[in-house]
Amino acid sequence: MQRRDILLGIGIAISGCLGTSENNKYEPDLDPFDGYPPLPTQIPPQQIFDPTTFDVAKVNSQTIPLAPLKTVYNWHQRGEARFVDSRSQTQYERSHILGSILSPAPSGIGSSDPTSDWPKNDRIVTYCGCPLHLSTLRAASLLNSGFTNVYVLQDGFWEWHDRRYPLAGNDLNLAPKIWIIHGKTDPSFSGKTVWIRELQSGQVEATMIQTNGEFKSDIRFSNISLTTPISIEAPHRTIVSPLSSLIDTTIEI
Repeated sequence: MQRRDILLGIGIAISGCLGTSENNKYEPDLDPFDGYPPLPTQIPPQQIFDPTTFDVAKVNSQTIPLAPLKTVYNWHQRGEARFVDSRSQTQYERSHILGSILSPAPSGIGSSDPTSDWPKNDRIVTYCGCPLHLSTLRAASLLNSGFTNVYVLQDGFWEWHDRRYPLAGNDLNLAPKIWIIHGKTDPSFSGKTVWIRELQSGQVEATMIQTNGEFKSDIRFSNISLTTPISIEAPHRTIVSPLSSLIDTTIEI
């Protein structure tokens, strides 16, 4: 397999329901802040992988390997990685990968972030729903702070969710509709990040400005409608408009 380079511009733990499509059972999570999932009663054989074949994302001067879903799932089932959810608290509370901690992009939650006392050489997997923008921003920040073994879940959270891999949260069956946000700004901002937020709940996505000034994001915010105010934050300007005026068009910002 030939590796691709993907150029991108860019603690909390809760109890709740457990969801999985398997007949596996899981041990209690004795430390919900360590990012390790509780082990299943049936642990699969170790998968051999070659990280040099992984696609990579280049973000903030860091090169981040994008680990395939199959590999990440094997790490999860064997307790061989710590998992970091890079989304908002609202999104995390509704559903997240079993055992993961909340550490939002780009830089977590400061000195109280659960990752602050993790060993720097432990394997960490970040993920988001974009499926790569928030997770790669958080991964780059972890690498910049001295961590050496950081990966991003290439397929993103929703692929994990749709396969009914192990989840926790208070609304595991929720699968929000996809809304496409497309816009254009000054090409001089190429490589910078555009943040898209639902202001009331704090749900957030992010995307990169391309060389021609265009940006695009598929957002999956829960419990929103066409009248919900959405914030689009470009490097130089922020607009807030109802969702209905941001879809099926090209936003000039």
